[in-house]
Amino acid sequence: MNTRSLPALAPRLVLAATLAASGYIHAQLYIDGYRYVHIIGSLFLLQASTAFAVAALLLLAAPPLLRSAATAIAICTLAGFTASRTSGLFGFSEQGLQPAPQALLSLIAETLTLLILVAWQASEVAAARSGVGVAEYVTGLAHPAGHRRLYDVLWLLLPVAVVVGLFWFGRVHTPNYETSLFGNRGDDARLLKAQMGSALLGLALIQLLLALWIYGRLPALRAAPHPVHTTHRLIGLTAFLLSLPIARHCITAYGVQFTDTRVALHSLTGCFLYGAFVAKVIVVRHRRWPGWALPLAGGTLVTAIALIWYAAPFWYLNGLQAPGL
Repeated sequence: MNTRSLPALAPRLVLAATLAASGYIHAQLYIDGYRYVHIIGSLFLLQASTAFAVAALLLLAAPPLLRSAATAIAICTLAGFTASRTSGLFGFSEQGLQPAPQALLSLIAETLTLLILVAWQASEVAAARSGVGVAEYVTGLAHPAGHRRLYDVLWLLLPVAVVVGLFWFGRVHTPNYETSLFGNRGDDARLLKAQMGSALLGLALIQLLLALWIYGRLPALRAAPHPVHTTHRLIGLTAFLLSLPIARHCITAYGVQFTDTRVALHSLTGCFLYGAFVAKVIVVRHRRWPGWALPLAGGTLVTAIALIWYAAPFWYLNGLQAPGL
């Protein structure tokens, strides 16, 4: 290993561990009963989700934005702990180091997170004063060649983490069947969601056609001009944004259920969809992947959208029936 990468690698790993520990403690407390506490339950879930996400990203790199996020998570968690034991937080209060031992372990994890960040910042300042560039200190100029495969594996774990996180939330979350979608509830919300899901499928198919054009798989058309590439990206962004309110309503109103084949297919594919999206973004941004990786990621994403549409929007618009389901 290039020794210049050691100063950056050690604090990254320890920082990721303390953040993950804090996130795990709050996730466990959420499952054990805090999810029923008004507002506080949602804050515990938010803390766990962001802590796990930042910890996972810290395994790959440590830009200032991530370290700022880690600082904010630790400070906000400690502030919430203090408020809940003094003036109260949203009407909720606790006593001392209760619940035990989670409260004490959480305090230790957040305090260590802040100490590591302070020590890291101080070491960078010292390195800068001694003539060693901060960027060189943090990254070691480049990842050692012998460890590139390890970083590739860590990047691949990120989509898996997204799928697992959504699945976990969908299973532990208490469904709220009265959740609204742009003010619509019940059958009105389901109809609107079916229409939005159909529009999402349409955008995905357009993206597929544009991708085939870009890759020269449409013999009737010449090489795709630059505006086609730009349009492809804009449609992808639009499709992603359109999917968010649909996904938010699905997971909060119903969660992840296995009541029958159709529901199970829809739930699991919905979780898988965002893992596939993250995988596609990673492949686009990292050009070391084989040439077939991007078409595979894109095709998987379109397939997931089609399956979701067939299991829910089509099923609903077709009179609550879909062949084979």
